[in-house]
Amino acid sequence: MFVKLLGLLALAHGSNADCLEAEALKILDYQYEQALRKPDLDWIRERVAEQFVWVHNHAVLDETREMLLERLGDDYQSPKSREQTDVTVIREGDTAVIYGLSTVDKFSDGPRHANRYHYMRTWVNTENGCRLIAAQTMKVWSTESEL
Repeated sequence: MFVKLLGLLALAHGSNADCLEAEALKILDYQYEQALRKPDLDWIRERVAEQFVWVHNHAVLDETREMLLERLGDDYQSPKSREQTDVTVIREGDTAVIYGLSTVDKFSDGPRHANRYHYMRTWVNTENGCRLIAAQTMKVWSTESEL
């Protein structure tokens, strides 16, 4: 089991192996979620394509990679957690779509404030490894509302 996990981690880190294989992509996508949670700007610059776009809930914002990097800057308040469930991968050639639910627990002080999003992200395997080119999120639940 440990050897399998090490192999999958190697795949997710962009070796010449197949980074779009379902389990490897799930690990890579989880790393993306964590790079958002505790901003890892170097990871994002390496793995998120320059032409990236993230369409947020109800299309209130189309966020580019540069906008994302700016938002995750010094004033960013990191959420307590970001956890994925019901994750599915579909693939065609050098492109894969991963989708599922992501629950973002906002802040560690005070009452719980969490949002759950249905997300879909598109990853492409390039000569430089897998790159995230597009994301879309839709809020489906919040501790502050009854969606």
